[in-house]
Amino acid sequence: MLELDPGVMIWAWITFFVLLLLLYKLAWKPILATIEKREKTIEDSLDRAEKAREEAEALLEQHNQLMRSAEEDAQLLLKENRALAEKSRQEILEQAKQSAEKLIENAKSAIEKEKQDALTALRVEVADLAVNATKKIIGESLDDKKQREIVSDYLGKIPDTMQN
Repeated sequence: MLELDPGVMIWAWITFFVLLLLLYKLAWKPILATIEKREKTIEDSLDRAEKAREEAEALLEQHNQLMRSAEEDAQLLLKENRALAEKSRQEILEQAKQSAEKLIENAKSAIEKEKQDALTALRVEVADLAVNATKKIIGESLDDKKQREIVSDYLGKIPDTMQN
């Protein structure tokens, strides 16, 4: 079977410790340096990732704030446009009302003028009828100017019931 030789065991232990000492002197520091370098790289990557996350959150908040601001501006513009449209509508209605009132006033003036013209024509006709009737009744003819003066005086004394 397997026999343990103390001499081989001691040399195995001595070889193991020498090899361990050589590895410690030659390989341990580079291995630790590589591990530390790798840890630093990982730590830097984590820091950069955290900074990138914070920047992304800040940008997202800034974007959200800009969106809210744009929405508020849009609402304000809509409100201003509605107010402007309402003001324009009121101005148009006021202009239409004024135009209608002006047309009504012009129509009333035209009606009054026509009424006065009709009354004048009626007076002239009544005067002519009165002169002709007077001629027939009196049998003589006054001059045309004198007849018109008499009729005008008479008509001037008659109250004007048509105007009121």
